[in-house]
Amino acid sequence: MIVFLTLCYCALLAGLVKFKIIPFNTFWKLSPVLWMVVLFVVLFIPMQWGAPSGPIRLYQNVVEIVPNVTGEVTEVPAEPLVPIAAGAELFKIDPTPFQAAVDQSRAALAEARQAVPQLGAALEAAQAAVAEAEALRDRSKDEFERFQTANESARSAGNRSLAFSESDVEQRRLTYVASEATLSRALATAEQARLAYTSNIDGVNTTVARLEAELRRAEFDLEQTIVRAPSDGFVVSLTLQAGQRVANLPLRSWMAFVPFEQRRLVVAVPQSRLRYVRQGQQAEVTFAHFPGQIFDAVVDEVIPINAAAQVPPNGVLPSLAQLSGPNELMGVVLKLADRAEIYAEIPAGAGGTAAIYTTSVQPTHIIRKVMIRMDAWLNYIVPN
Repeated sequence: MIVFLTLCYCALLAGLVKFKIIPFNTFWKLSPVLWMVVLFVVLFIPMQWGAPSGPIRLYQNVVEIVPNVTGEVTEVPAEPLVPIAAGAELFKIDPTPFQAAVDQSRAALAEARQAVPQLGAALEAAQAAVAEAEALRDRSKDEFERFQTANESARSAGNRSLAFSESDVEQRRLTYVASEATLSRALATAEQARLAYTSNIDGVNTTVARLEAELRRAEFDLEQTIVRAPSDGFVVSLTLQAGQRVANLPLRSWMAFVPFEQRRLVVAVPQSRLRYVRQGQQAEVTFAHFPGQIFDAVVDEVIPINAAAQVPPNGVLPSLAQLSGPNELMGVVLKLADRAEIYAEIPAGAGGTAAIYTTSVQPTHIIRKVMIRMDAWLNYIVPN
């Protein structure tokens, strides 16, 4: 641009000399050099931060499709580069083992639900057994005390012959002790039945709740045998075929899906030229895909970090030797302000040039506007 303006100045100077408006002396002979210095100092240096420019790239998120279950692919309804809606089927996995797991879980859940009334009946039976054991204990206790009391009364009266033999009394005592043990066992059985019957979570038997959770997981796995599109978009590089076995491994994706809406237009700006860039400022964009055209844009956000700031987690200290290299460019996200229908037609990965017009050194904006339009027309001649 400096050369172009200098050529224009030289043409004007030649005309003035030809018509003898100015003399062709040493000063005017050296004035083109002075003109270039003035342009460089007054316009082009301030323009670097007053209207910074840089290359652009239209970034597109790509979703790596990894199924939630492992199995053999039976069908791939999706076609490459064909737009599909959110929820459309991408591919199907053989559902046979997952359907069997659902059936098994349903059967186990039905059995557990039927077992809950049985636990109640078992508790009632155990409580009845406790009542029976208590009655037997009380009766054996009464007999033992009756036999023992009668013999003690006979001894107190001085009778040589006792009402009951010692073996009968001992037998009644042993029967009483055995009834006490039977009652303890019945109480333990009743407590065990009570705990089993009252083992609930949120009012549901714990076994039933566990099997319901297992059934939900089995049904979820069955649903995941159909892998669906996460949003509106299309599939690229489709190599998945029926008969191939896929696995739920995050280290390996089986299909690449491109959403329509998740795009970001980023311009790379040197750090020294970023200090006056703010959100909402006007910008202009030219794409190599659309030579000769200028798109109005606004600054959507300034990305406050770049790749040079990232420190990967490892046991190696970061080297400072790389600090001697050039500074990493900073990213500024732009949003096209008009012609949104054209924005959807721009291919992801498209490049070009953008200029941001800050509130600083505004007279330099006109030079940047001319330069960005020159870039737009040069796209016809020098494709990239």
